[in-house]
Amino acid sequence: MKKWQKLAGGGALAFALVAGAAGSASAAPVIATWSYEINNAFTDWDPAVGVEGSNPNPVLGGATRLEWPSGSLTDRSALEVDSFVSGNNLVTNGSAVAGAGIRHENNPIASNRADEFLTGGRLSVQATLTPFSPAAGGSVGPIDAFFEFLFMETANESPCGYPSGSTCDDIFLLVAAGGTEYSFDFLEETYTLFFGADALAPLGAAECGLFGFEAGCIGFKTTENGLTEFGTNLRITGPRVVPEPGMLALLGAGLVALGVVRRRKTA
Repeated sequence: MKKWQKLAGGGALAFALVAGAAGSASAAPVIATWSYEINNAFTDWDPAVGVEGSNPNPVLGGATRLEWPSGSLTDRSALEVDSFVSGNNLVTNGSAVAGAGIRHENNPIASNRADEFLTGGRLSVQATLTPFSPAAGGSVGPIDAFFEFLFMETANESPCGYPSGSTCDDIFLLVAAGGTEYSFDFLEETYTLFFGADALAPLGAAECGLFGFEAGCIGFKTTENGLTEFGTNLRITGPRVVPEPGMLALLGAGLVALGVVRRRKTA
């Protein structure tokens, strides 16, 4: 084969690869990064009398802070969630990003107020997604999810009857969740949004048994007489992200350079 035919073949390969990739890029764009806005609130809790809700989220209407027992006692415990979280760093097929932070202020409470102890509730979450890179199309949402939990304000005396870092850790148990995996079509591609919680893990037979469940129930414990902070998270999966136009140019330049090297070697 003559030298010019070899070079023409290399140039044709470079053109074909670049043209093919450019053709993919000219179709509906795959969203590489999303911005997000998340509203959070406790939209239900038990008991309705004895646990006081405050600081309502303006979108969901539910409280973002629960305190118990009722009244102006200095030893009240509390559960609080961030009302609103936003960002622009949710990467398709990337790592999870932080959602709302949750804090449990765990104070010892006299057992004669047990009828006013928090025993459970529902955390509601509502998200809206907007393409950030590339900025294309409109927004997605609102997307609704929820986490229902049981809670046990434990006795503050040994023995606890289960592994505990304090005397005695209070226990949260996840009993239901909904909408935590949401698939949607956007610009001819399918994506799935996942909501999660950082602290959730299987608990032992002793902890689960307090709620009437077998070992392996999902929840977490919080230290007595202290502040425990944990968080929610979200991630998104979708189609493979196509090369950016700049990457296509680099690909073409690399193949052309390869042809030049071959020419020099055969000269």
